[in-house]
Amino acid sequence: MKKGVQFLTILLVILILPTFLALEIIPSKDSFQPEELFQVQITGNFLTLTEDNVFIYQEGKVHPEPTLKGLTKQNNVYYFYAVLPSVEGDYSFRIENAEYLERGKIKTDPINIPINSSFKDESDLYINPGFIIANDELSIKVKSLFGNTDITATFELTGEEKTLSIIEQTENTLNFNLPEAPPQMSKIIINNYEIPIFLIKDFNPQIRNLEFIPHLIEGTITPNNDYQFSVLIRNPTNNNLENIVLTSELNTVFSPSTIEILEPNQTIFVNLTITIEEIEEPISSNIIATSNNEQFLLPVEFIITDNETEVEVIDATIPIGTTSSNTGSGSGPLSCAQLGEICTGNQACSAETVESREGPCCIGICVAEESSLSSTITGIVLILLLIGLIAYVVRKARKNKAGKSSNDILKDKEEKYKKRIEGKKVDGKLDNI
Repeated sequence: MKKGVQFLTILLVILILPTFLALEIIPSKDSFQPEELFQVQITGNFLTLTEDNVFIYQEGKVHPEPTLKGLTKQNNVYYFYAVLPSVEGDYSFRIENAEYLERGKIKTDPINIPINSSFKDESDLYINPGFIIANDELSIKVKSLFGNTDITATFELTGEEKTLSIIEQTENTLNFNLPEAPPQMSKIIINNYEIPIFLIKDFNPQIRNLEFIPHLIEGTITPNNDYQFSVLIRNPTNNNLENIVLTSELNTVFSPSTIEILEPNQTIFVNLTITIEEIEEPISSNIIATSNNEQFLLPVEFIITDNETEVEVIDATIPIGTTSSNTGSGSGPLSCAQLGEICTGNQACSAETVESREGPCCIGICVAEESSLSSTITGIVLILLLIGLIAYVVRKARKNKAGKSSNDILKDKEEKYKKRIEGKKVDGKLDNI
């Protein structure tokens, strides 16, 4: 009875979550044994989700026993695994302090999935790790949690197979050959467990990622209308992204439609107009950014209605001082951590400023400005120098115009008289004596 209630609870949570949170969380099983491999796939519009946001809880708090766990994001799907604690009990898989979008609104509410872990007389397996990002080797540790058992492990991509008889609670290692193959996803099947394998050996580090902000354009719209958006394209890598070309499966006009270069951590605005023609079915499409033969997608999801009162377009990011037409209630601002940085009082933004939850957010670089005190001091010094220069000029002019003393006049006359006696020409009135 207890197992049935717990199974129904998990099923209810799985069914309800997509409706209310626009998320989908799928555990690999509905019940587990202590030390068994726990796996879950997570899809949704997470703005921030790392391994530090995911926990195994017991009785309302993080379980004190160290848990082997891992989280990776591959093709917009999060894969999480954990080796459950060695003691049976009621646990929960919990996501907390992670930001995700729900109809354009940023949410941070905790997400909780119950986990029943109890001893059973079944040959369930301890497997570590629960997924592999393969670069140099493929190695998996496995042991039986109850009784001796036979296992068969098959690498789906190559067909390589391992058969092994294992003893209860004795750890064994399975090694597989890493194939020469392009980046792709495969899996290793061990009895009824599937271990995702992500091949990255030929991965090109020059194009690691490109980020759209927001991560989704959605809303309820009417046909035969144009809808305008401003989205941010960000380069979160340490390498330049070059010749980014924007296209869409929808009738869309981009400005700009090509970005010649996007430097590391640089963010740029792109304005786009989506024209919706006569249509009745919901729209599920993509905005596509292509660079060096790599494609990055921004999902577009629209519900079509003929009732103007139902129109609600979840805006993309809007620059401060601008408005977007054909939008409904709009969305709450994003966190500046996803957009750029907040400039302090003595800094200026080198690019545009957008709205964020924390206030004006610079999507460029915050550059230090000269302080007002420094500007004041510089101004005073310049004024003093100007006053000094004027005083010097006036003083010199006055000195040149000042009259001679009587002694100076007498000496001057005496000199002129001597020159006259000697027969020399003398300028002035003395020539007429």
